Amino acid sequence: MIRGGIALGAALLVGGCATDRVTLLENEGGNETGSVAVLASDGRETVIDRANSQAALRDGATRVRSVSEIKPEYTAVLDSLPPPVRTFSIPFESGQSAIRDDQRQVLEEIRTELVRRPGAQVEVAAFTDSIGSEELNAKLSLERAQNVAGELRGYGFSIDEADAIGRGEYEAKAKYGDEVERAEFRRVDVIVR
Repeated sequence: MIRGGIALGAALLVGGCATDRVTLLENEGGNETGSVAVLASDGRETVIDRANSQAALRDGATRVRSVSEIKPEYTAVLDSLPPPVRTFSIPFESGQSAIRDDQRQVLEEIRTELVRRPGAQVEVAAFTDSIGSEELNAKLSLERAQNVAGELRGYGFSIDEADAIGRGEYEAKAKYGDEVERAEFRRVDVIVR
């Protein structure tokens, strides 16, 4: 879930559960702002999809206006949200599951991020290109995921076995077909939430 959606929910909570207005706040980092549908008592729907817009229910009708100033309590809620999701990619050589020495810097970046975010949830998802059999690629991708998860555990981080996932060749095959060598799919993504 992106922070814009969380921001909207946070705005509702700050205002109390029984509110007659909803404010859609700006998303961070230039990410696209989401949208929200406001339903009037007569069933009419109004969608707000611009940052810093507010919809208010008044006399059975929805009125939308721009918000020029964000309430301090909204800012406090936004400041207390966790940092956005980060994804780190580690490329692999064709047919290999060992982490290359030139990728150790990425592991250090992940370690730094995990130190900064105690309690973060970590998913390790590995992929292959579509060269070779589906079974071989499923096994190879799982080995890659387990190797990266093992390295992170070696740094002292807890990574659940179920969070080291081998995704095989599915994405590569869906995009380019079978038996196509594409380096972009020979990777492990470490997703930190």
